[in-house]
Amino acid sequence: MERIKENVSFEQAKISLGSLLFLWSSIERAAREEVASAHEGQLPKSAYGIAAVLKAWEAIVRNAQNASPMRTLLALTLRSQLQHPLDVRNGVCHGLVGLSATKNNQPATLTWELNNETQSITWQELQANFAWLSKVPSAIRMISNHRQGEMGSRLIDNFENRNWWRSEYGLELPEAI
Repeated sequence: MERIKENVSFEQAKISLGSLLFLWSSIERAAREEVASAHEGQLPKSAYGIAAVLKAWEAIVRNAQNASPMRTLLALTLRSQLQHPLDVRNGVCHGLVGLSATKNNQPATLTWELNNETQSITWQELQANFAWLSKVPSAIRMISNHRQGEMGSRLIDNFENRNWWRSEYGLELPEAI
């Protein structure tokens, strides 16, 4: 496993901002494609903005004619687990007030203020989020896949698939089926 650098320069911290925006753009694009596909190629007005498009995507999966408990559980879990990283993204994009490099044993951080609350995330925490967020677009596409009955489908609810979703995509599904 690659060790994350402990001394982060100001330039590296700035690059992390670009990575954050790029990853969220990929996630939003994947969800928009699925939502538009379910609406004859058009994105409904109610699905503008990242939070709204994720909510619309989850509803489409949940309410699909071929919805299964596993697909529904996966969509609910993914959307729920995206909330904290989305809060970080929104905080950084709409209220960034500080960007610091590692200094005097203090970790590099991004700091934001929203709704009279100041919050921050360390560079190391952000890097861990990036690793997970980079997988989300493909998870959205897999969960949206309508061929769940195929042999070997990861959309079939069983112990092996629940463990697979946990190890491959970090989705914390309950073990009981």
